[in-house]
Amino acid sequence: MKYPSEADRDPASAPGKRLRTLLLPLAVGALLLAVLTLMAAETWKDYKSTLINSQTQQMELVVQSISDSIRFSLEEYTDRLDAAADKLRENPSQPLNLSRSDSITDLWVENAEGNIVYSRYGVRLICDVLLTQDGKISYWQYHQGDHHYLVLKEPVDDRAVCLVVDSEAVYDQLVSDIHVGTNGYIVIKTADNRIVMHPESAQWGIDILEGRRKLYQKYELDMSSLEELLAAQLTQPSGIMTYYSYWWTDPDLPRVQKISAFRKLELGDSFWTVSAVVDYDDLYQPVARSFRKMARMFCVIAGIMALLTLLLFHLQKKNNRNAARITALQEVNTALEELHRSEEFLQHGQRLQLMGTLTGGIAHEFNNFLTPITGYADLIMADADPDSEIYDNAREISEAAEKARDVVKQISAMGRKNVETIYDAIPVEKMLTQTRKLVETNCPKQIQLVEQIELQGEEVLGNKTQLQQVLLNICVNAIHAIGSQPGTLTLRADTVQRQTLMQRLPDEKIPTVWPEYLRIRITDTGSGMEKETLQHIFEPFFTTKKTGEGTGLGLALAEQIIRTHRGYICAESTLGQGSTFSIYLPVLEQERQREQLQWGQENALRILAADDNQKVLSMLEKELSSLGMTVATCARQEEVHALLDSRSFDVLAIDESLTEGSGVDFCMSIRGRFPDLIRIIMTSAPSRELVEAKRHGVLDGYLLKPVSASTLLEEIRAARQKKIR
Repeated sequence: MKYPSEADRDPASAPGKRLRTLLLPLAVGALLLAVLTLMAAETWKDYKSTLINSQTQQMELVVQSISDSIRFSLEEYTDRLDAAADKLRENPSQPLNLSRSDSITDLWVENAEGNIVYSRYGVRLICDVLLTQDGKISYWQYHQGDHHYLVLKEPVDDRAVCLVVDSEAVYDQLVSDIHVGTNGYIVIKTADNRIVMHPESAQWGIDILEGRRKLYQKYELDMSSLEELLAAQLTQPSGIMTYYSYWWTDPDLPRVQKISAFRKLELGDSFWTVSAVVDYDDLYQPVARSFRKMARMFCVIAGIMALLTLLLFHLQKKNNRNAARITALQEVNTALEELHRSEEFLQHGQRLQLMGTLTGGIAHEFNNFLTPITGYADLIMADADPDSEIYDNAREISEAAEKARDVVKQISAMGRKNVETIYDAIPVEKMLTQTRKLVETNCPKQIQLVEQIELQGEEVLGNKTQLQQVLLNICVNAIHAIGSQPGTLTLRADTVQRQTLMQRLPDEKIPTVWPEYLRIRITDTGSGMEKETLQHIFEPFFTTKKTGEGTGLGLALAEQIIRTHRGYICAESTLGQGSTFSIYLPVLEQERQREQLQWGQENALRILAADDNQKVLSMLEKELSSLGMTVATCARQEEVHALLDSRSFDVLAIDESLTEGSGVDFCMSIRGRFPDLIRIIMTSAPSRELVEAKRHGVLDGYLLKPVSASTLLEEIRAARQKKIR
């Protein structure tokens, strides 16, 4: 199965790829811009919170300072009031003296009916309301026109001493010069929510809620948020709270969000509350100005990044053009190389095809000729005297006919197509030992047979009979090359890595699926070959032997067999010194010992094994079950479908010969129904189709027979790790 390239699937993929490449800088720039935007937003959020917290902390300090100042002033007033009360007790008839100040206006004495009987400076005021009762001292609000006064009263027998304080003067001295935001203000109220001081004189002495509803009765006022603030001020000694209220100093009475920082001013058993009120937007403005500065800086950075992105875009575009030219040249070079190899392969294939077409008829005709020759020779030998010349001639005819029959067999093997060959895992050392014994029977005494085996139990996948045929053929040729002279025939075997083989055979495309190769070298000290001869030794019907001594098919057949085994064969020779034939075959991965396997979560795997060989199924079921796996087996494709529909499995291990057609096609057919199922094919020989299918994810893996539980679990592990990545 051919898996199309990206360009084959979509002719427009090349321009699309270039477009995607060109858009990459823009995407990177957009991503960086998004990251910077998020960073700016988070920075703005933190900065805003920090500044507002700083502002509210300043408000708390202001409230504390005002509260302390008012407390000190009230303590001064009460001290002077106590002094005047003590004088009145000592000498009720003596007039009281008082030094006036900016805030202290007058000193009164009231009788039991509340009438003023003595005034030091003759100030006459109208009483409004009792503000606070602090033990023996009470705090009253008086007014004269729109001007407000605070009167502190202390009883003396049946009279009362009264200290008259100019409230507005106190407010101007302690509060009015303190600015809170753009239009913020300070308000002082009693425990029962009566206003003591306020920037709007109309609100002095009124109840914060009911008084304002009467004062602004033409408006529909929502006091719910203000009520929550007053409740908090009643229970908390200090605090900061955000609420919604109105700007009482604005004729339009706009409803806005405010922030109040408040603190209690203790007055004996009662208290006043000093509160600084500011518009939330007033605190927000410094933050907004800072943010605008930061935004301008961000825009500058974004502009610089945009310019850099455009520059990168331009450079990327230029680089893409250069890369496209290089890719085009590489493709042309690859196409020329492929064309050259295709021509060589085509010529070789044409020769094989021609030979395959002719060999069937040649073998048939030769067998027709050889049948009567052999029959008549046998008849003559049966009737003739064994010591006679006639018998000897008939025997020569019979032997010649047998040689001809062997030639016909070789020709048939060269031209036979789609021959079913049984492949198996072959222990290399055992095969070489058997081959050496066979060679010894044909090796003359003057030839020394040397064996150098450097292996550690390696195995190759193939047909043992065919591989031994190749080795025997090369060894017999080596014996013929040595001839009657004393000589040495050396049989070496070791392993080489794929990289080494690539250096040895630079013109061959060595697949990556086989990391290690078996190397068998057969060296003789014979006559050797010339360079021109060496170039043609693997061509069919080419031979240097005399007419009648060789067919020229032995090495050609050997190369064909090695190629079908995914291997390579080459020769080196020096005239007069001898020759070396090197055979390379892919080595099967060695099976790990059971005790070395450490399985974790695989213990719970549910495995479905499908093979037409019951012995294989029994072996897998026994070994996998002993490792704690749940195993089901079947021997037909219909049973596979039935089990997959009725039960849940993690792994399907199926023999390729069990499927109708290609095993890859079968895995593709069930992929959509069972996307999480690990699909592994068991095969006798790897193919390009299997390698490509695994690379493209059509199947998760393949195993070369013979299969064991350890090799299957290793392939499952590799497949699961690939899915995780």
